[in-house]
Amino acid sequence: MRAPRTVSIAIVLSTALGALPLSASAVESTKLKDVIDSSGTGSINLFRAAVQSRNLSAADLEAFRTNNSGELAFAVDVNEAASGLEKSSSQGVAIDTAQLTFVIGGTTYTFDNFSTETESQIARAGQTSRSTYYTLIGDGGSGRITSSTDSDINGSSFDATLRMPVNINISQATTATLEVDLLDTNLALGDPEDFYDYSNGFEDVAIVTSSDAAYLDALAPGREEAPLVEVVDAPGTSPTAQVYYPTQNDFYIAAYEDQFPNRGDYDFNDLVVGYRVNTGLDSGGRIVSIGGEGYLVARGGGFDHDWHLRISLPGSASGSGTLTVFRPDSLNPAPGYPQSVNFNGALDVKPFANTRNLWTDGSEPFVNTLRDQTLIRGYRFEFEVSLNNSIPVSDLPSAPFDPYLYVHNTGYEIHLPGKSAVLGNSRNSRDGLGGFTDSFGYPFGMILPEDWLLPIEFIDLGEAYPDFVDFVVSGGSTKSDWHRRPGSNKTKPVDPGHWKW
Repeated sequence: MRAPRTVSIAIVLSTALGALPLSASAVESTKLKDVIDSSGTGSINLFRAAVQSRNLSAADLEAFRTNNSGELAFAVDVNEAASGLEKSSSQGVAIDTAQLTFVIGGTTYTFDNFSTETESQIARAGQTSRSTYYTLIGDGGSGRITSSTDSDINGSSFDATLRMPVNINISQATTATLEVDLLDTNLALGDPEDFYDYSNGFEDVAIVTSSDAAYLDALAPGREEAPLVEVVDAPGTSPTAQVYYPTQNDFYIAAYEDQFPNRGDYDFNDLVVGYRVNTGLDSGGRIVSIGGEGYLVARGGGFDHDWHLRISLPGSASGSGTLTVFRPDSLNPAPGYPQSVNFNGALDVKPFANTRNLWTDGSEPFVNTLRDQTLIRGYRFEFEVSLNNSIPVSDLPSAPFDPYLYVHNTGYEIHLPGKSAVLGNSRNSRDGLGGFTDSFGYPFGMILPEDWLLPIEFIDLGEAYPDFVDFVVSGGSTKSDWHRRPGSNKTKPVDPGHWKW
């Protein structure tokens, strides 16, 4: 893990000799010569273009400001090393602060108001609570084509826009500086912090026209696969935004060992569920609805379970909606659905009840966990509730929230490590059993990536994944990617392409 740091990017504007000013109607997006290096810092002269004949002047900057209705707009090529959910098709960083400083006639003017098209809830390094930060999201693609072949956005790999309002004429500026601090995120929390951390750096920066900025904003490269994206409302619009956890395309995998407080066979496939959550935001960025969907992926336990998804909300929160469970590979609801959902305070839905009776493979009680067993589709659920009164995003607990089992045979709840029992009828409180790890640190519930391969029935998780034991013994400080290295012939390839229907 890299050491915490704050990265400063200084984009320095100084008058270029010999540059001819452009009129506001003639400006074209211009790629800059200087780049941000691999350390994440850079000093970029905005007047020095990548092609010398396109060098700019202070008057040209004013033309860009006029063209953008009193703003300077920059395009950024987001170039991040893969971490967490980051990949070539979706990468991102978060901005902590940004400030423009101009010197005009010996007087210094500063502007620190800025915006991007997206924001997210992120915890900075050293903190666990999340706050809202503007983000820049992109992909590893290229070939952005605008209507103007003179634009340096044409055929480029620029991704996202950064806008800063400037309410003075800057045509006589002798020096101007844009300082940007990217957010150093708390990587220990996983995603979204891993996704929005700064780990590699921008390649290029351009100053852009209003039409090219609008083009990139509408294209939104990488946004669909990014986690916890909140789309910032454009002026004059009021549609609600949807924020997905972990992303619009991906699911969390919740897997359990149901013998708690004993480890049992510890094959960690007793119930496996894929799920995701979404929130609806009003034009003010407050939560007005909460929804979710998911699938039964596998069931290798002999016990009978209920699977819950709990989202802790303030005691004043309330709302209502519906929960629907669908038969496997069908648009037909299961018997007894849809059901009404009403809540005050915490939202606790129970999508899958009595799983031993709900889902079997013919006469075989185990589903999708035996070595030679043919895979079958599982039940699917979806729910949506509307809040009686909107709440701030900061009132939403950290994802992946609280997916948990109630085991009918033992009377115990099984939560993720560190969570608390919540049901009044369970044995956990009576027996003083919580925390949901044993004395050696072995968990009984975990969240895993959706392409995780589950252990074959009766094969211990430590045998299926040899690095898992080191991960547990170290308290999670080493081999955190243990789930990427399964042992040979010890796992069942229940891939997302099968269970997502």
